[in-house]
Amino acid sequence: MYSRAHAAISLVVAGGVVLAGEPTVDPALAVGYGVALGVLIDLDHFVLAWLLAGSTTPLRRVLRAPWIVVTDPATIFDTDDLGPYHRLISHVVIAGVLVPGVWLAVDPFLGVLSAAVLWAHLLADLIADVRNFETIPRDGRQP
Repeated sequence: MYSRAHAAISLVVAGGVVLAGEPTVDPALAVGYGVALGVLIDLDHFVLAWLLAGSTTPLRRVLRAPWIVVTDPATIFDTDDLGPYHRLISHVVIAGVLVPGVWLAVDPFLGVLSAAVLWAHLLADLIADVRNFETIPRDGRQP
């Protein structure tokens, strides 16, 4: 899933958390934080591409032409740069560390906001990945 979609989802989720909860920070700041978090968690993809494929090419592409993040995100990563499982596992690890850290060290409301936004991000990635591939054939036989 691309940044624009994650930004839109994060905006809706963060806005919902702000409306449903009792923000301890300015509501606009809370929503801005939620949108930024929902998009910027994908920076781990560059680290994964470097660790898994030994490639810094995706990062160099974006640094040379930052607008491709919005205009042509499909061209950032090559097929062999990273896989869906690596991305999902990385997101779970980041959320598992970040959410309690924000809750305890910063503010419980922002911890809840972080959890909701990251959960929505991960769910959106899972749904997008299920649409794009199938790991077990529909007839039930193992590959």
